[in-house]
This record gives sequence, C-alpha cells and structure tokens, in this order.
Amino acid sequence: MSKEERFSSMKMLLMGSKAFKAKELPPEVRERIDIALARNMTVIVGEAPGACRLFQDYLRSKGYRNVIVGHAKSLRYNAGNWKAVMYGNDVKERERKMIEDCDMAIIIWTDSSGVIAENLELLKRLGKPTFLYEYSTRNGKAEAGELDPRRVYDPYYHMKEYYRKRKQLSKIQPGSSHRTGETRQ
Repeated sequence: MSKEERFSSMKMLLMGSKAFKAKELPPEVRERIDIALARNMTVIVGEAPGACRLFQDYLRSKGYRNVIVGHAKSLRYNAGNWKAVMYGNDVKERERKMIEDCDMAIIIWTDSSGVIAENLELLKRLGKPTFLYEYSTRNGKAEAGELDPRRVYDPYYHMKEYYRKRKQLSKIQPGSSHRTGETRQ
C-alpha cells in the first residue's frame, strides 16, 4: 500500500468545546485540517454548537465531501449534507465511539472543559495522535501542540471509568453485587 493510500484510508476526528465562540478556526488548526484534506482522509466531525460547527463550516467552504457527521439520538447540524452516523444514544457514548473509530484527532479545548478533558484522556490512553488547541476565554490566551502523554487532562478519569464499567456490568448481569461479585437471591 502506498503512503497516499494509507492516509486516504485513515480517519481524522474533529472535536471541540461548545464554549469556543470564535468566528473562524485558528490558523494552526486550519493548517492541520488542510493537510488531512490533501491526503483525502475521512473526517469525522461532531455536530454540537461551538467548535464542531466551525469545523463543519470550514469543511463545507473547502467543498470537501469525505466527511462523516457523528451524532447521538438526533442530528442537530450537517452543513454539507454529508453522511451522518449515529455513534450512540447519548453524548458520552457518541464521543467515546467517535474517538474509538478515529486514527487521529484535532481537538479544540476551551476553559478546561470537563467533557473534553475526559476525551483527551481517552485519546491519550488509546495512543491516538492528537493535535490540541487549548483556549482560555478568561485571558484570551491560546496554546497549540501535540497531546502530552505525561499531562493529566482529567484528574477524575479513572474514577469515571470505574463507574462507567460498573454501570455496563450491571446492565449485563442484573442483580449482581459489584463489591463481592455474588449474585443476590
């Protein structure tokens, strides 16, 4: 498989904070997206207000067609009439499955949003190459760069994962006790 074919079979996720209210994508983010478009990568993008709408509007302005809009129960926004895929029944499930489906990501993170922090931890743990644009509305400062494998983005990630797995187990084995593993009679 040639380098071009390898890239064209890859999926890049575009995800970001609802609180990102800029009028256009930052140049560093546009540059990364343009590289993926030149490689004809499949782009998975969310449909929430904020960063995801900017991502979609940018892709539409480029006339790019190789796009999947990931949604939960209902589709809120699809700027380019692209293929829409229901990745889950709720936002958390949708985002987790979109992350699992991608090969790499570009994330816009505003004001240390907890939802995005959790997603960054998942991307880090899955070893997905991720470009992070971090923005603060408090001081207007922005930082951009690759995800830092040593940085803790969500200090509660392990606890959340424990309870998520516990909840999944209770759906599979109703009536089981999570502490002892014994079944109630």
